[in-house]
Amino acid sequence: MNQTKASSTTKKWLIGCGIGCGVVILIVVILLASGYFFVKNIVDEFEDTEAMTEVLIERFGRISDFCPDPAGTIRPERIEAFLSARETFAPIRERISKSLETLSHKKDVGDIEVGKPKNVLTMMRLGFGIIPQTAEFIKTRNEALLEAEMGLGEYYYIYVVAYYSWLEKNPEDGPGFQIVGPNEEDDFGYWDREDSEEMRRERMLRRLNRMLLPMLHNQLEKINAEEGTEISEDWQQKLEREIDALEQDRERLLWQDGLPEVIEASLRSYRVRLEASYNPMTNLLEMVIEQR
Repeated sequence: MNQTKASSTTKKWLIGCGIGCGVVILIVVILLASGYFFVKNIVDEFEDTEAMTEVLIERFGRISDFCPDPAGTIRPERIEAFLSARETFAPIRERISKSLETLSHKKDVGDIEVGKPKNVLTMMRLGFGIIPQTAEFIKTRNEALLEAEMGLGEYYYIYVVAYYSWLEKNPEDGPGFQIVGPNEEDDFGYWDREDSEEMRRERMLRRLNRMLLPMLHNQLEKINAEEGTEISEDWQQKLEREIDALEQDRERLLWQDGLPEVIEASLRSYRVRLEASYNPMTNLLEMVIEQR
């Protein structure tokens, strides 16, 4: 496993939580004084997480390799696998959700003023606690996917179609503060601005567009390659139009004008279970991903 890559990933989370808590200088001082073993343990956690991600990729391919069913349906056993995986890592999802909610609330009520050292230390404790929880969250989720025989590409496809496109959950859902360090892709340093929610949505939609377009191209290519198969002409035309629309508008949500009946019919009987399995606070952790 590439230790430099894992360390870089960990650094982003350290910087992100530090910015979110408004205590970057104090964090640096404490880390220099006594944080070596704490950081080392976190790096080890993220190395394990990266290793599990690589196992998923080796087993099922990269996210962009996934090809949805050419007929447009999502088979019942695949939705069951998706829900089973989410049920498996529900405990860690609930724990980190509560931590993020608490931290977000304390930030909103102004408990991190410099003149309140007790509150600063409380925020630091909560912020640092989220970092190992994040590693555990991602690792546990990926282990659950491996057990469910589901790759990351298929997981994200169902996640987006079910939660965003059908149930109309918000792609920008998450805590009200930055949780990863700034870089070209995840620069959420503007979260305190009044228009931050709209900016987060635009950034997330562009990321989803880059992730999903290759999948839809795979789907269309498979339709064109399978001559003689009974693929609805109406469905194929809708898919072609959706691909064109996504290519023209990089901030378009997949199927934002309404799910085709063939997809909605696949999901309809699972509505209650899908609704119950969604967590808005951890949504950002799910979707802040590398394009693998």
